[in-house]
Amino acid sequence: MRNFKLLLQREPAAIGSLVASVMPVLVLLGIVRVDEAGIAAVIVAVNTIVGLYIRLMVSPSSALAATIAATPVAAPAAPASPAPAHEIISA
Repeated sequence: MRNFKLLLQREPAAIGSLVASVMPVLVLLGIVRVDEAGIAAVIVAVNTIVGLYIRLMVSPSSALAATIAATPVAAPAAPASPAPAHEIISA
């Protein structure tokens, strides 16, 4: 199962390629009625959904949390001190 997850993490579009291979057969057999544009839309949708799912589920969240924790955060800037009253009056 681990190898399968690694394969999908490297190439999530493989599922879309599988759908692209199967859809024309389903159309020829009359199981699914859809034109070429519909097939293309289904393949794009499958690639998008599978890609997002794989990036959310397969990517190690602990590594992401460690990356976020290791990212330095800039200290807030000190507020500027107001100009002395004599500079405001002379201006």
